[in-house]
This record gives sequence, structure tokens and C-alpha cells, in this order.
Amino acid sequence: MSQAPGESGTAKWRTHHHAGSSADRHHSRFGVILPVRCTLVTRRVSRTWRGHTANVSGGGLAVDLPARVPPRTRVTIEIRTGIGPLRMEADVRWTRRVAGRVDVTRHGLCLAGRSEVMDLPIHALLGQWLQSLARQEAKAMARREARRRTQSRRRTRK
Repeated sequence: MSQAPGESGTAKWRTHHHAGSSADRHHSRFGVILPVRCTLVTRRVSRTWRGHTANVSGGGLAVDLPARVPPRTRVTIEIRTGIGPLRMEADVRWTRRVAGRVDVTRHGLCLAGRSEVMDLPIHALLGQWLQSLARQEAKAMARREARRRTQSRRRTRK
């Protein structure tokens, strides 16, 4: 069986399904969609899948892949970002089907060997996400200001 998405990256492995809530989480999740390449960490020829991130947090990330990788599997994940590729090892903690998509499985990944050094890639992703939000907000503000000026000009012409 798989673990629930709300379980912490520091929790012990469990073999039953647990309905975790956001109150159970130690880290906030941020919706970031970036291309990823996920490779099994083995001594033999490895399988590789391409997918994308669903969210990231200080404790790990969720990725959508076209195949199910079982929990407790070690993978290497490469995330393509605006600041370059980020590579790290992670452990699959849980899996679940994505609603309406029979060809996609969401995987909850916990960074392997948790340390401040391993947190750096996640913080880089969060920084990129915040920059994206700031750009979107600046564009929205510019559109609102342009509409306001247009409406003001129309009123003065009447």
C-alpha cells in the first residue's frame, strides 16, 4: 500500500493508508509545475521516466509520472528550472492515481539524506515560484492601471 500525501518526510515508513490532513504537515506545499526526469537508483540498467512536478515543499516534492514507482524506492530526480537543472536523490514515500488520468501516477518524494545542503534545491524552486508569482502580479497590476487610465480618459471626454 502507499502512504498518504499529508505524511511528513520525517515520519517512519508505514504500510497502511493514512488520510493525512494539512494539519499533519510540517511544510507548506507550493504548486510548481516543472519538467522532471526520474531514474531508478540501481546497479543495473535503470529505467527513466519523464513527467512534471505537482508541488514542492521544504520536505520534498510531488511528481507526476507515466508509471508507478513503488514506495520505498530510491530515485534520482532532475528538475529543469529557469536557473538550470537541479539533480538530487529522493525516496518515494507514497503514490496515488491522478483523478481523470489513467496514464499518470503522482509520487510523493522525500529528499534522501536530509540536510541543509539538500534543502538548497527545494529553496531554489520555491524562490523561482515566488519570482513567477511576483511577475504575474506585476502584469496584473499593469493591466488594472491601464484599464483605470482608459476609464478615466473616457470620463473626462464626456
